[in-house]
Amino acid sequence: AGAKVKLVQVQLLGRDFLHINDVGSELGDNAAFELLQIQLGADKIYNGVRTELLGDGSDFNAAIGYYGRHGQTVDMNFIANHYGKKTTCEMTADGVLQGGAKKIYRGTIDFKNGSAGAVGDEKETVLLLSDDVVNQTIPLILCSEEDVQGNHGASIGKLDDELLFYLCSRGFSEQEAVDMMAKAKIDALCRKIDDEDTVQLVQRYLEGVMADGE
Repeated sequence: AGAKVKLVQVQLLGRDFLHINDVGSELGDNAAFELLQIQLGADKIYNGVRTELLGDGSDFNAAIGYYGRHGQTVDMNFIANHYGKKTTCEMTADGVLQGGAKKIYRGTIDFKNGSAGAVGDEKETVLLLSDDVVNQTIPLILCSEEDVQGNHGASIGKLDDELLFYLCSRGFSEQEAVDMMAKAKIDALCRKIDDEDTVQLVQRYLEGVMADGE
């Protein structure tokens, strides 16, 4: 009860790896759990997170960034179960897909009986950089309590032609402009990381990926 925990996970594996990640948490009264994940490497990614908001006033915040490419599989399943009164959760995913990548994101907010006053929000934004990707976004809100508020949304689209034209007119090549937009997604999450060494690891990885055309 009353605990405040922030967990940062950065995954920078090589392209031949299978990555399986599972996070579980139980929150007491007025406890807060903040989760930040950046998924960049590996060939296949299976990522699951389940949070039990047991205590009154407990809070869960998750922010996930991913960059799927070269036929990668990115499979994510996030579950927030609200039991306590006036519990809150916010789950956001922000990613980029290109080069035959396949991604599925499942986000479930479940308001259990007794979770009066609970609020849950989930949102995903996906930037599609090629026509051969497969994107599935599956938000789900379940409710067994009347006095609750649940919201979900998704924004999925390609790089805006006008923005691409503007960047190219400023001296960037089309590939440089695409790389810049993809990197911006991850940079936004990096700003939430308190450890500078970890931020530099992510930046060097991205620079290497883009320099090698990966």
